Amino acid sequence: MSKFRLSVLYFTGTMLLLSGFTQRHALACEFIEYSNYLEISPNIFAHASFTSDQKEKLLATINLAKFRVNNTFGSMASAPKVVVASNDEEAANFGSNAYGTALLTPLGQCIVFGPKGQNIDVIAHEYVHAEVHFRMGWLHHLLNIPTWFNEGIALLVDFRKPYLLENINLTLKDIESVRVSRFDFSISSYQASRVLVEDIDKTKLYQDLEKIKQGQDIHSVFAL
Repeated sequence: MSKFRLSVLYFTGTMLLLSGFTQRHALACEFIEYSNYLEISPNIFAHASFTSDQKEKLLATINLAKFRVNNTFGSMASAPKVVVASNDEEAANFGSNAYGTALLTPLGQCIVFGPKGQNIDVIAHEYVHAEVHFRMGWLHHLLNIPTWFNEGIALLVDFRKPYLLENINLTLKDIESVRVSRFDFSISSYQASRVLVEDIDKTKLYQDLEKIKQGQDIHSVFAL
């Protein structure tokens, strides 16, 4: 075999290994059916230790969160896979903290909820992330949706006290800094992103995302 072909095979193999490592949490979600998680409703998987009452309460909470998203932005088109962990360690196995995370990859959308994230606010928040990713597609989402905008939009359905406008006390400099600085996932960064999206037309979010997907600039579409 020629050196060129060997080099190509080596490069391809290395990339596949790296991809498998970096996407290991998403892959774990993809193969959740073969783990100790049970499908308690279509595309919703809870740890086998959950009791019947816990499952019933969980499904009711998820439905309320989805209703909040639908009522705010319109009917969701996505159907992300949902994994509900029983403890912090289980959540970490899927790349999540104790609250929750949305694994948004070329494979699709998977939401993981830890023990502190099994409430309407966190669930609705992560569903919005999954919906935006679904409507934009992985590459457009990666290239055209800034983190601060993504988090700000999700906070429009997240009513936890630190993120309510009346509880946000930031300077204009603090607020504007999230546009140009790396989003550090601090409370103040989330608060600033929430302020920045306050004036968008929530009823037109999906149409406006489509405009961005078709090539328009996010700042002109949303007048940001």
